[in-house]
Order: sequence, then C-alpha cells, then structure tokens
Amino acid sequence: MTINNNNVCFDQDLIARYGGRGPRYTSYPTALQFDEWFTAADYERVVRSSNQSGRPLSIYVHIPFCRSLCYYCACNKIITRNAERVRNYLVNLEREIDLQSILFDDSRRVEQLHFGGGTPTYLNRKQMWALIADIRQAFSFDESDDREFSIEVDPRAVERNTIALLADLGFNRLSLGLQDFDSQVQKAVNRVQSVEQVCKLVAEARENNFKSVSFDLIYGLPHQTVQSFDRTLDLVLAIRPERLAIYNYAHLPAV
Repeated sequence: MTINNNNVCFDQDLIARYGGRGPRYTSYPTALQFDEWFTAADYERVVRSSNQSGRPLSIYVHIPFCRSLCYYCACNKIITRNAERVRNYLVNLEREIDLQSILFDDSRRVEQLHFGGGTPTYLNRKQMWALIADIRQAFSFDESDDREFSIEVDPRAVERNTIALLADLGFNRLSLGLQDFDSQVQKAVNRVQSVEQVCKLVAEARENNFKSVSFDLIYGLPHQTVQSFDRTLDLVLAIRPERLAIYNYAHLPAV
C-alpha cells in the first residue's frame, strides 16, 4: 500500500494473493496440519532434529478457564468456578511441561513465552508462581530485556496488584481483549468493560515497565456499525497501545 497526495493506493496483486480465507493464525500448527498419520514418534523425531539448529525456543501455555462466557469466543475454554478442575488441569500441565522439556537441549533458551486462554489470570497468585517455577525448572529462560514474555488479560478479571505480580513473574508484554467499547455491543456479546478499567490497567502496566500493551478488537459484532466502531477506534488510539490486533467476527451458530 502506498499513499500519494492523501490518496491511498492498494496493491491489487497483493490483495488477490492474500484475500482468500485461511486458518486462524493464532493456532500453530494450524488444525489443517494435524492428521492421524503424524504420530508421537514422528513428533519426537522432528523435535530432536531441531536441536541441531540451536535456535531459541518459544513456548505457548494455554489456560482455558473463564468465569463467564463471551459469546463471540471460539477458543478452547472451560466456564467453571470449580477449583478442583483447575488443580487437575495444572497437575497434567506440569506433566506435559516435563515431557516436553526432555526433548529439547538445555542450551536452547526460551526467548518467547505466551500465556493465552481462556483467562490466564483466572489462576491465583500461588498457582501462577508455581506454574512459572515449573517452566523455569524445565527450560532455560532468557533473562535479558530482549525476551518477549506476554500474557492475555481480561480487564474484568484483574485484581489489585495483579499487574505487579505479572511483572515479578517476568512478563513484559500484555494483550488485552477489548473487542469494542460500545455499551450495546458489549452487552450483546456478554463482555462489559469500561474505558476507565482499561485505562487504569494500561497505566499500571506502564508503571511496572511493561514494554508493550496490545489490544484485541473485533469488527462485525452484533449491533456494531461503522460509526460505533469508529468511536471505539478513537478511544483506543487515545490510549495509545503499542500494538493492535483486529479480527473479523465469525458467526458459527452450529459450533
């Protein structure tokens, strides 16, 4: 895309090349790459072979738990207030961390760590410390300022000192799921959060020296209009996050 004399010129060849539908890039490997022919032995062989590269590692940790359902969400989530389900999940997650760590050379440092969900801050302080300690024991962390340790945060599920806790755990990037600031849209998708909540959270992140704050937005939601989403964008730009991720709403009533 180029801009000349205030006119936006789009590269039509580029649009034609990437304009089709594709799998959600947030899933890697994508669902299309999973097949019964690819066994656990195949996975182990590929991972051990990758050790020859000596490249740093990236780890994704999925925390599926939420206290309420957001109606647009297609992620793997569990709506529960049952603490036993969380404890059982963490026990199995610790086992998975141990199994994975055996396959990777200790010399390969973790430069990228991402906690997604669900709502990662669903975990309490003790659980968060224990989980990070498990990962640190199993893998070698990059402790430099170049690391990218990020976590997804629901502004409605942040308690006092949560941001400071995340900083103490080593996180230096936040991803906030906003979707839209319009009150009618928020009620329709069961995700009501105020501009004030978000601004307070961003201020705390900057006070705790987070390198980056990213906002997730969705267009095409119920009751959304071009004008209402434009107002949301104005509010977002006034807060000045370092990154934006903007998704289109996929209506899948059969799922």
